[in-house]
Amino acid sequence: MDQNMNPQMVALVGKPNSGKSSLFNLLTGLNQKVGNYNGVTVEKKTGKYEGQNIIDLPGINSLRITSPEEKISKQKIIEYAKTGTPLIFIANGMQLADHLMFFSEVADLQMPMALVINFKDEMAKNQVSLNRRELENLIGCPVIQVNARNGEGLQEVKSLISDLKFKTPHAICRSHYDEMTIDEIRNNYLDDVNLSSEKSWKDNKQEYEKRQKTVSSIVRSTVDQGIENSYLNSSKQLDKLLLHPILGFIIFLIVMLLLFQAVFSLAAYPSDWIDTGISALSDAARTYISIPWLADLISNGILAGIAGVMVFIPQIAILFLLLSLLEHTGYLSRISYISDAFLRRFGLSGKSVIPLMSSWACAIPAIMSARIIDDPRERMAVIMASPLMTCSARLPVYTILIAVMFPEPSGAFITIQGVALLALYLIGVMATLIISYIITRRSSIPANQLWTLELPVYRMPNWNNVINTVYQKTKSFVVEAGKIIFIISMLLWVMASFSPKSESYIDSKYAEYSAASQNVELSRESFTLEYSYIGYVGKFIEPVIRPLGYDWKIGIALVTSFAAREVFVGTLATIYSIGSEEESSIIAKLQNEKNPNTGEPVFSMAASISLLLFYVFAMQCMSTVAIVVKETSSWKLALYQFLFMLALAYGFAFLAYQLLS
Repeated sequence: MDQNMNPQMVALVGKPNSGKSSLFNLLTGLNQKVGNYNGVTVEKKTGKYEGQNIIDLPGINSLRITSPEEKISKQKIIEYAKTGTPLIFIANGMQLADHLMFFSEVADLQMPMALVINFKDEMAKNQVSLNRRELENLIGCPVIQVNARNGEGLQEVKSLISDLKFKTPHAICRSHYDEMTIDEIRNNYLDDVNLSSEKSWKDNKQEYEKRQKTVSSIVRSTVDQGIENSYLNSSKQLDKLLLHPILGFIIFLIVMLLLFQAVFSLAAYPSDWIDTGISALSDAARTYISIPWLADLISNGILAGIAGVMVFIPQIAILFLLLSLLEHTGYLSRISYISDAFLRRFGLSGKSVIPLMSSWACAIPAIMSARIIDDPRERMAVIMASPLMTCSARLPVYTILIAVMFPEPSGAFITIQGVALLALYLIGVMATLIISYIITRRSSIPANQLWTLELPVYRMPNWNNVINTVYQKTKSFVVEAGKIIFIISMLLWVMASFSPKSESYIDSKYAEYSAASQNVELSRESFTLEYSYIGYVGKFIEPVIRPLGYDWKIGIALVTSFAAREVFVGTLATIYSIGSEEESSIIAKLQNEKNPNTGEPVFSMAASISLLLFYVFAMQCMSTVAIVVKETSSWKLALYQFLFMLALAYGFAFLAYQLLS
């Protein structure tokens, strides 16, 4: 046991795709806890093995990288070095030279360590042999080979932890730091590197080249690559197809189409089941609870709030399932490579393509998947701009309003309705890229322009890890964002269910309205909504939205749909007493709705286009606001994003109505 060792915990460190999470799962089993580091949203995993705390740090490529996840890992590694916390470094045996580069950085910090080399089975399959004892002599700490898929070598790792056999390795590249002390080396890594500085680039390059020579010498002395590495050769042959400038791009588009369609279509079934189940519970509450206000609270308040959380679970789970499969097979890195050149023009990189395209299904899982982006400035740009992509929640609004503006399709293959819908999608894409460009150019967040892309070999996914990842990320959404979504839903219910006026006052007003109208167009429920707090909000904002072509009724629909855009359709059905949310009924009613003062159609061409553009740009999704707060740890940023998109929506809607009316 190292005399300077702190035996209270053991940390697992490694590069992405090293199998670190697999080893963590084998060691801790179900005895795990997932949370966030204090003050940040980067997830940490902790577990127990025979009373010992096991910490799984986020994957990191180098101590010189400053993405949110890697910055936390870097800080924790240096903290553990100062406290003597032992560290298990997990390396990919099929890419040992690359992983030993990072190992050499950590070794220079002089802390108790052990090197665990994963993918022992793949090394044997491809005739890659390792002289463990020689490697131990050269690096100065224990070396263990494992297969984290089936647990081979796990007992040796457990013995390492139980008996605290860690040793402080040799400072492999100590000579690179001249006469710096160990504390000075550790503090040197704590400073963020300005990678946009020419001097910093040169210094990093020189250090990298020196370190590479040392590591290459170690690998040559301890690793025999065999006569032919068929496994790596197979990956290279597959890359000739998947990274081809033409065929590779076509395959990429097909994969993206399938991914998007799967999130969009497969999630529809469980989402419908959830919606049906919640509706059945709501009907039961209204039927069997005799106290009206309590029945309404449960059916339209509590259950609606629960539905606002649960309805997104299928999309999130399916998206992260597919992302995990792409990552574990090695294709996710290829997607980043293929799309990088185009996105660079807008200040983004290839890692942004998955979050941006998944926004077409839902912005919530898209924002959560932005965690894969290394550059903090780029990550922030994606979080702030991706809600402008046309998500599935906008589709009910789009289809209703387009159908109001244009007659039924004539049977032609290409219709004006289809062209209009495509135009709305393209507006969303262009707005997203433009906003991303502005943010990455003007943001004060430090940029990490050094984008390192490691192309891992192709392999079958570890299903236990995939399922665990999906479970943990879905649970994180339900626990963290779900609380905010539920509270907001309850607040909207209160505003729609209560009125500053008495029931007798509303009854008398409704009687006057019924007597004055030959045909009573509003039900008692719809009329009451006008006198609710949210109805007064609609009346209050009417002078503000009148220049956009909207009346107070549309104003109520706008306000309620800030909970979720698709609420717009249901609100219109309630306001106009349509009695259902069938599109044909709503379309007919909206087409015939007249302004009582002018006799002109309320949903004219100008007003409808104005409303469409408002929904293109406005962030009418409190669930998205909640997830932005969670991912940025800032209500201020979420509020700024909300107000900025609202200003964009108002501006474009105003121009459209004033120019077309």
